[in-house]
Amino acid sequence: MAEPGSAAKARPASFGKGIVSTAELYLSQDEIDEFIRETKIAPQLFYGDEGAEYGVCPYITFYIYHGREDFLPLCHEVIELHQELQTLIDRPFLRVYNSRWGSWVKATPQKLGRDLLQEHAQWTLKKGFRDFVVKATDKESPAASARWAISAEVSECPEMNYTTVKMTFRDQWYRDGNNRHVWHAFVEKWLNRLHPIQCYSGYEIGTTTTGVFGAYESDVMERICADYFYGLDIDHAFRMGFHPHDDKKGYVNHGRLGAGLRTPTWCFLLSPFWLQKLGKRPSEVRMALKHPAIKITEIPYPHGKHNPNGDSALWIRMGELHLYPVDEGVPELPMLANALIKPIRCNWLQLFTLDPWEGDPNPRFDFENGPKWMARFDEDSEWPNREARQKPATPEGAK
Repeated sequence: MAEPGSAAKARPASFGKGIVSTAELYLSQDEIDEFIRETKIAPQLFYGDEGAEYGVCPYITFYIYHGREDFLPLCHEVIELHQELQTLIDRPFLRVYNSRWGSWVKATPQKLGRDLLQEHAQWTLKKGFRDFVVKATDKESPAASARWAISAEVSECPEMNYTTVKMTFRDQWYRDGNNRHVWHAFVEKWLNRLHPIQCYSGYEIGTTTTGVFGAYESDVMERICADYFYGLDIDHAFRMGFHPHDDKKGYVNHGRLGAGLRTPTWCFLLSPFWLQKLGKRPSEVRMALKHPAIKITEIPYPHGKHNPNGDSALWIRMGELHLYPVDEGVPELPMLANALIKPIRCNWLQLFTLDPWEGDPNPRFDFENGPKWMARFDEDSEWPNREARQKPATPEGAK
């Protein structure tokens, strides 16, 4: 049964099961219009084939850069975060990933529990495997967008991978009662414990548990929605956090977050490493983002290789969680954040999970339109088109 902000709608049977052949349009224009209209009213409406429904969901991802010696301590931190998240969710996890078996299984208190996960972390280290994985979703299928989900991959090979912790949280829950404050306190607590090198939160097509290789359908949904929502983000944690940012040979992959920051849409982190790259002190950042709707919180960071001066990170929240529909005009707050981080922006960030090919009938990001989307908050941008950019800017703090 549908519920506000969490409805699911099956596509017409004429589309068949799945779209692997890519021979047909995934959504007709009428379906796109309906999806966009309903999503403006309440995000987390899921649309698609059974078991592979996708929708716009709020999320947060921590990107953590660390050494091999941090592997087991980080496993324990991720397990504790996972335990605390279970005290917040208002819908139970239905499926959980068994890191030892490498498969999804029915969620039970034991399989979601601390003891079994710690056993799996020790086993992963003993066997010399590269990653320890914690994943859970409130959907029967991990291939679908969720209301609540977590996907954490602790890397034992940090010279090529970041450890990533990504969560989808339920939009309606976040907006009810005191839950905004509960969620932000939870996030700030784990920023203090995990000390990520980058962190982002906002709206995306929910892909937390879709896996390393993503999904063609979610790629299509991302590109469709990017034409209608300035506030959409695209976060493929494993792929975007795959390459180091300080390779000793001087090479950085410009298609990954090692090359710079992603364009912020709501909350983002300026860690000491990226503050140094930006060449600004915290006071200068506060001045550049001086606005009554922007909140900046200092997060103490330890001394280390990427923080020789022991500086604090800045966790920046720009107003309220908002999709910023294109027909409401270019939003002010993301424009301010974009102007700040533009010198260290990862302009060539790869946004797709599957390589584009000639003759693809569905819209997707590629090497040409990806950089244009990353620059959508630039003053001279024409994303998604020149006519849309002529609308007046969204007033600050708009809801």
